[in-house]
Amino acid sequence: MTEKSGSVESSNDTIPFPTLTILYLPAEASEVVEEVSQKYYNMTSEDCVGYFRDGVKREYKKITIWSQGIDSLWFNAVIARIKEVAKVDQVPIVSGGIMYSI
Repeated sequence: MTEKSGSVESSNDTIPFPTLTILYLPAEASEVVEEVSQKYYNMTSEDCVGYFRDGVKREYKKITIWSQGIDSLWFNAVIARIKEVAKVDQVPIVSGGIMYSI
């Protein structure tokens, strides 16, 4: 908070910046792209190749979502669906500038 002319300006006056979340869907789960696009309109999808699992080359759909925040309940459900459809144990994501697998 900052003081301005004897009054206190709250942090609610700040402009919320969108966050960037990237999902790497194994090609077998590409049908999930439609589910993501129904929830988040500010997204892109592109084909890519990665070596995320045991250094084995695989095809992925890179889903980039720009939003004011991701609904965690929805996100967990989508991750579970991706794992089920693609028959994988982990899904690589980038969130907050950090890449990890969940």
